Formats: sequence, structure tokens, C-alpha cells
Amino acid sequence: MDKEEGCSCFNAALVDYALKKKKSSLHDATCPVCYKTFTTNREGDKVVCSDCRKGLKHKVEVLGIGGKKYNDTLNAIVQAVLGTEFRVIPVNDVETIMTYGVAVTPAVVVDGKVMCEGKVPEYDEICDWIGKRIGKWSDAK
Repeated sequence: MDKEEGCSCFNAALVDYALKKKKSSLHDATCPVCYKTFTTNREGDKVVCSDCRKGLKHKVEVLGIGGKKYNDTLNAIVQAVLGTEFRVIPVNDVETIMTYGVAVTPAVVVDGKVMCEGKVPEYDEICDWIGKRIGKWSDAK
């Protein structure tokens, strides 16, 4: 067996392994916006289907690297924006978090504007941010 045959067998084995792993990670999920069932490889029970994600005009980013406060913040945001035109994006990359100038996580960014950092926001507070954003930050500046 020459070297090229060995390489192609090895590569084929890697591709086969990757495909099996990808297939095994697929699961059914229900979109919390439209309640459509779809197949995804993303984890979590708050995954939005691609149709709803395309139609969402605004975004809420939850910045943090994990932990109870981060998870509580993420859950509070998801509950507050259900049925709205906002999509929730968890941001766990430290470099991306630093671009917002955030000193303490968790932090919440609504359409590029840092709204809160270092605490779990209250439901009413989140709804206020969403209302102000829909009103184009009229009195938020």
C-alpha cells in the first residue's frame, strides 16, 4: 500500500466519522415563535427556526461566558421577547464581548446598544428596552 492510498483511507474514515457525528447530533426542536417542528443540530430548547430567524428585525445579544447569572439573563431575555420581532443571540466569545466595552458580564445589548451589565435584568426592564427599541430609542438616548 503506497502513501496516497493510506492517506485517502484515513481521510475517508475522518469524513465518515464526521458525518456520523453530525447525524447523531441532529434532533427535532419546536420553534418558540411559530411552533413549527424542525430538525437542528443546535442545542437548547429556545432555538428559533430559520424562517422566523430571517423575519426577525431586531436582535438582543446576551454577553457572557456562562454561569448562573448568564443563564438566568439568557432565560429572562428569551421569555421577554417571545412573539416579538427580536432574535436572541448568545455571545460567548471574549473578543466580541470586549468590542462592546463591557467590564462585567452578563451584559445585554439591544441592536448594538449596551443596556445592562453585571446583573440579571428584571422582566419589566427588558420589556421597557424592547418598547423603546420599537419606538426607535425615542427617549432612551
